Amino acid sequence: MNTLFTHFGKLLFVLTILVVFAFQGYWIAVSFQNKKEEILERTRSEMTQLLVDNMLNDPPLKQKLNRNSNYRNNAAGSREKIQVFIREKEKDVVNKNFKQQNTSFYKGEKLDVFLYHSIKSILKKGLNKEAEISILYEGKNIKRMYPENLKAQDENTTTPVNALLGEDTTYRIYIENMTSLVISEIKETIIFSVLYILLFLVTIFILFKNLIFNQKLLRNKEIFTRNMTHELKIPISTILIAAEGLEKYDVLKEPESAKKYAGMIRRAGSQLSQLVESILQHARADHNTEKLPLTSINLVDLLEDVKNNLSGMIDKRQAEIILVNINQTFTIKGNYEQLRLVFCNLIDNSLKYSDNKPQVLISAEKSGNSILIRIQDNGIGIPEKYAEDIFSPYFRIVTDDTHDVKGFGLGLSFVKKSLLNQGADIQFIKQKTEGTTMEIKIPSHE
Repeated sequence: MNTLFTHFGKLLFVLTILVVFAFQGYWIAVSFQNKKEEILERTRSEMTQLLVDNMLNDPPLKQKLNRNSNYRNNAAGSREKIQVFIREKEKDVVNKNFKQQNTSFYKGEKLDVFLYHSIKSILKKGLNKEAEISILYEGKNIKRMYPENLKAQDENTTTPVNALLGEDTTYRIYIENMTSLVISEIKETIIFSVLYILLFLVTIFILFKNLIFNQKLLRNKEIFTRNMTHELKIPISTILIAAEGLEKYDVLKEPESAKKYAGMIRRAGSQLSQLVESILQHARADHNTEKLPLTSINLVDLLEDVKNNLSGMIDKRQAEIILVNINQTFTIKGNYEQLRLVFCNLIDNSLKYSDNKPQVLISAEKSGNSILIRIQDNGIGIPEKYAEDIFSPYFRIVTDDTHDVKGFGLGLSFVKKSLLNQGADIQFIKQKTEGTTMEIKIPSHE
């Protein structure tokens, strides 16, 4: 299952997100198109009704309509009278705003003006936003637009309606701000869709992070178990061999042999103790929620204490730990025991990961309210691509140069967490030459 997720999990998440985006986009597009068609159909219906109502208020047009179109043949050959519905509200608008004396109002361009103001007034009452419209008239020998100087688009224009002014005379209405008008009408749908997508993305992100975390946890568990088994096997085997040797020999008669085996047991026990301590250090740093007590610490005294703690390993590796021009008065703010373990881990790594006689240079300088401490060695170095990974729990760089170096990959993880808990930080500094440089930024104690 873990392998299946590794290969297809991320692709499945991406496909799921794309499908949801496509569905929501399609839903909004359909809602947009339906609302647009609804507005155009409503506008056309209103224009049709206005033309019929206004025709009935113009006696010449009414007489012409009665003469040409009062009756029509149905499928059975019978005659059916056309029914016309007069809207009093629109007639009031005409009488109030556009009626002119001694002029046939419902003819020519004045009808364009009437339709423009009437339909705009009607749409304003039914929509969330004011519609910007144009009246398009097409006669047998003439075409005109009101207002003029606008370029109409067919997709935002109603289908033609007979103007009742004669044959081949039609009116259409173009809605200039159709896009913003429709968006205003379906804004609730758009807001809901956006919120849904945001909620979906947050949920997917949390789920993905949890799956990645669980995958990493399983991988770390596997690495830890393998490393721990390998690390514990050697000292345990040593203790068993030494115990077996003590059982075979008479301790009183062969004290030198007994001393030899006792030394083996002591060294193996010390190795086991160090392994257990490294695990406990990481566990304490990982689960410690209490705020560490921070005090004023003299940096030089702390580093000298660390050198004394590592003196056995320093002598064994014939190493040099050199403090480079560190001001004797430099004081830092931190937890003494935690910082001692931090520097022990860092210097221990410098000593272990070195082919030649290790040389570790430690320098410090003041930078504002902080002190920058650099630990530089002449070891095998760290590839730059692992600059962030080296601070992750259980991470180890496995190469031909490091396969004999023991450990669980917890040292630098502990260092990072401990320094963060003390208001400090550490970063890997790229080296132009061999070796590794770590830089610690820690608050100074004023």
